Amino acid sequence: MNRQAWRDFFITVFLLGLAFVIALLSSAAADQKSTHLAAIAAAISLVLALIGALYIIPRLARNVRLEVLRFAIRTSFTVEGLLFVVFLVIIGFAAWNNGNNLLYLVLSAMIAFLIAANLIARVSLADVSIQLRFPDHIFAGEPANISVTLLNHKRFMPSYSLMVEALSEAGEDEDDEEEDKSRGAKAEPTNKVERKAPRSAPPPRSGLGKLAYFVLVPARSSSRQRIEHTFGRRGRYPITGFRIATKFPAGFFKKWRRIDAAGEILVYPKPQPLDDFYHALPMLAGQIQSHARGSGDDLYAIRRYHPSDHMRYIDWKATAKSSAMMVREHMREDEWRLTIVFDTALPVGSTSPGIAAADYFRKRTASASEESRGNSANLDSNDFRERFERAVLMAASLSNHFILERAEVELITTSDQHNVPSSSGQEHLYKLLAALATLQPTEPPDEGDEIDKKRPRRGWSFFGRAKRQSDSEIARDPANASRKTNGGIAWRLLEDVPVLRDDRRFKVLITSARKGTIPAHIWHSAHVVFMDDL
Repeated sequence: MNRQAWRDFFITVFLLGLAFVIALLSSAAADQKSTHLAAIAAAISLVLALIGALYIIPRLARNVRLEVLRFAIRTSFTVEGLLFVVFLVIIGFAAWNNGNNLLYLVLSAMIAFLIAANLIARVSLADVSIQLRFPDHIFAGEPANISVTLLNHKRFMPSYSLMVEALSEAGEDEDDEEEDKSRGAKAEPTNKVERKAPRSAPPPRSGLGKLAYFVLVPARSSSRQRIEHTFGRRGRYPITGFRIATKFPAGFFKKWRRIDAAGEILVYPKPQPLDDFYHALPMLAGQIQSHARGSGDDLYAIRRYHPSDHMRYIDWKATAKSSAMMVREHMREDEWRLTIVFDTALPVGSTSPGIAAADYFRKRTASASEESRGNSANLDSNDFRERFERAVLMAASLSNHFILERAEVELITTSDQHNVPSSSGQEHLYKLLAALATLQPTEPPDEGDEIDKKRPRRGWSFFGRAKRQSDSEIARDPANASRKTNGGIAWRLLEDVPVLRDDRRFKVLITSARKGTIPAHIWHSAHVVFMDDL
């Protein structure tokens, strides 16, 4: 124990000891027929004992961890249970009113059954654990095989009729209706959110729900069930625990307990077949070959044999025709490399999917007329979310296609934590899909941010002009702000993503910018995909 705990201990012992001594004095005064003195001493002793209890109990509650609370079993009545309790009350009242021994016998049997059912259910829920196994790679929209294993660690008692459910939030121990109310309350917008902070949509809530039902798990044994589950959205699905419930033996009560867990399921976006247009791009398909000697597959020329040439390059047909040793020379293939640049910034004038449009405009103007336009802006943010999801799906499809073409693929976004360096192979494809699975829209930082202050400016930036113009345009006409600012594409991207300036590498730029805002030199070495076209 620390010094504070020792001090609390001695103070409590002193108060209780003093109260005990005064209680003895009160008893002695009562023996001496001093009633008034005995009453005063007894009152002082009681007050001291009460002060000691009030002093130590809150401190014990803060310092002592009650491990039993971790295994608390909660109980709720079912409809059948409520009817049973009603009949129990009726029979108990009739037995008390009539004094019939048979009614007392029925009443005692019903009470004994309730107690036995409660004990059996608690025993079934005790000393059990859950193991959840799922594939290493899960794609949205595809069935995934999930294995649920229930282990019974009890030495003698089996467990009956257990339902296992996965939880994704700490407060999911309530019924479904209470969960919906609490989530609705948490989803209410707040005025304290600053717009310049990067925003991303909340991660998808765990869609696993009820996993499996186990009829019987013998003592010191386990039972396994395999289920198929389809995740509708990409992203991280956190699992914070499991809820094990049972209605055994009669269904009068539903008892459940929570088992804490820590983990998550990462769901990749499902790549789709690309249009014929992307197959027709020779640079992307890797069909461009250099007219120079190398180790490719296509024939470059046939020449006379030199002593330094390898025997495998000898062309025997040409040798037979010319009566001299002839060798083949092949063309050199260019390096197949593709860079996917994903612009995650919201267009200027758009609100983040996690912020209500009314709050966004209320920070700039206080007029009621502009607040009434928030509904249309909110619809625009929902449309942008859908376009963004289709853009992520396009990036995943491009990655999958060109990895299968044995190309080296690199992913660059406006958030560094989602960047993936250039490489090839199936494992690299999974890295790309993992980065795309958690990619979310972000808001461009204000010009006064600390990051912009520390970063040196290189030449003229369209972002500064667009940002200054957007603030004034939003204040006058929020509905047309994004169109008047030419989409607000942060051509500060040229500073954040220097690879856009490299004409030697072919790139696919996926952007939320409006058409007509892309600098001309970008088109020389990049194919631009606008989210508005997806």
